[in-house]
Amino acid sequence: MERGTIMKDRLIAGGLAGIAGAIIQITYGIITEALGITDRSFDEFAKVLIMFKPYKGLLASVVGAISHICIGLVFGVIFAYLILITSSRFLMIKGIGYGAVLWMLLLGFGTIFELPDFKDIPPQPALSIFFGAIIYGSITALTLKYLESRTKL
Repeated sequence: MERGTIMKDRLIAGGLAGIAGAIIQITYGIITEALGITDRSFDEFAKVLIMFKPYKGLLASVVGAISHICIGLVFGVIFAYLILITSSRFLMIKGIGYGAVLWMLLLGFGTIFELPDFKDIPPQPALSIFFGAIIYGSITALTLKYLESRTKL
């Protein structure tokens, strides 16, 4: 198999893994918001990145979900290439660490740039978002591992 084909497979696998992580993360966010654990879901952060203003309604939620899935895809591809540079050993630990780093970076930059929904996050929602980031990293790692076992990456 030539090198270009391997890279394309890694790109697709990373994208699919990131999409899977994002979908599970959105589901987790909806559940925690419904249970009153947090007042913010992950698609709301994604809405702000696209529209700046946290609009309400079904269409805004669709935009937020699409945006979140696209962001998950991009971070999944980055994770897949980071694993290519390092190795697939300790993949779950790397996934958890990756999620934690994304939590810190994304919320940090959202706070620095004073984006709506990012500033003044109380401790309980911040911790809920942290667990959601860990879930994203874990699901992305598990999906990538599954795809690696099923294809030649």
